Parts: sequence; C-alpha cells; structure tokens
Amino acid sequence: MFILLLCNSFNIILLKQFAVKSEFIKTDALGNIYIVNGTTVSIYNLDGKKSFSYSNSLLGNINSVDVIDPMRILVFYKDFNKIVFLSNKLSEISSAIELDNLGYSQVSACCNSNLGGFWIFDSQQMQLVHINSNLVTDRKGTNIQSFLQSNDFPVNMLEQNDELFVSAPNTGILVFDKFGTYKKTVPIFQIKNFQVIANKLIYFNDNKVFSYSNLKEIDSLSLPQNIKFTSSSMYKNKVILSSQNEVFVYEIENLNK
Repeated sequence: MFILLLCNSFNIILLKQFAVKSEFIKTDALGNIYIVNGTTVSIYNLDGKKSFSYSNSLLGNINSVDVIDPMRILVFYKDFNKIVFLSNKLSEISSAIELDNLGYSQVSACCNSNLGGFWIFDSQQMQLVHINSNLVTDRKGTNIQSFLQSNDFPVNMLEQNDELFVSAPNTGILVFDKFGTYKKTVPIFQIKNFQVIANKLIYFNDNKVFSYSNLKEIDSLSLPQNIKFTSSSMYKNKVILSSQNEVFVYEIENLNK
C-alpha cells in the first residue's frame, strides 16, 4: 500500500544507512533494493545486507534495469545495444539478446512486458516496438516524432497497469496504451527514473520526492538538505535514497496517528 507524501502530515525517519557506491537504485514489489554502479547490479535488503550481484564487463555499463517482475529482471546495455534477462538471484536466464540482430540498431530505451516479451523504443522509426518471447516483433506503436520536442528521445520506460510510460527529458512522460498507441504527455521534465504506484507517478527531483496524478502534482516530500541525493525509489511507506557512496532507508511516519 502506498502512503501519500503529504508534507504537513508526515515525517521522514532514518531507519538504515549503509555504504555502497551507486549511480542509481530501484526497488521491486518484494522490497529488494537494486543498486547499479557501472557494469554491476546488486541486490540488498532493507537492512543493507547484500545477497546477489551480477556483472558482465564485456557488455559495458548498465544503462537501465527493469525490476517490475523480480523473477525476470531486464538489464539494458545501451552502448552495446544488448539486453540481458536475470533471475531473482541475478543469474542469466539466457544469453544476451543482440538488438542489432533483430533489426533494431538505434534503441534508446526498453522495458519488460507482462506478455512475456519486452518493449523497445526504436529511435530510427520513432516508435515503440513489442518483441515477444520468441524474439519476434509482433506489434508496433504510434510514430511519436510529432509529440517530441526537437532532438529529444526517450531515455527510460516501463509498463504498468496496461499502460506504457516513456520519459523524454525535454518533452515529459509520454503515456501509451498496451498496444503502443499514444494517449497523452504528462508535463514532468528532465526525469529519467520514475515509478508508477497506485496510478500515481512517483519521481525524484531537486532533493524532493513527488507524487503526480491526473495531470497535476498532488504531493511532495522534502528530503534532508544536508545530503545530496542522486536517486530515489519507493517501497510501501519507505523511501530509499542514494548518494554516490551511501544508501539511506527512510520511513514515512503519519504524524496524525
């Protein structure tokens, strides 16, 4: 259950702090924390205990991870145009998928699909493409060039609640239906990583965590100003934050209890 981030009614309490280098973090539905740094992704629990790690230096740095399905984690290596699927123990489910070999040489973002395959954004054709579990293209979405600001491209995406959410820094977060058909653009700018929880967009910016719904900001939570956070993720009533060298687990407490 997601608790709204109402500044006047809630307080933020530090539960755990542990040292680990990270470029960005993610959390899944089980409360696992995924810490990405360079070529490595690792799983920690909320107490800061590391359980599993994966790295493949031959594939370069990790551009993004999709942990919507913790049993089938998607890792995207943009520089080498490859995808790897990992198990919940961060072992390879199959060998790396070479998107060049599938006919897509310019992929700017990708994500898991609840149909068992995955979505990519083809920057050459400017559209979403669904590739099924047999690595066959079975669906192509709207060409969105007219919806993007000039020289803007998607940098991250995820599928949730039968919708696709695609972030482009200068345009906002574009929303598509499950067939890849464009629906609307949410005016949230310069955002790469975000979550969708209970029909709300959750994102981090300027040392604050924001909740956004129905085309407007509905809540925000100011974070401690003595730490420069670089990434955030939500799990139930906890907000997990990272600086370059540490991870912090906070709990949101209702002051009106």
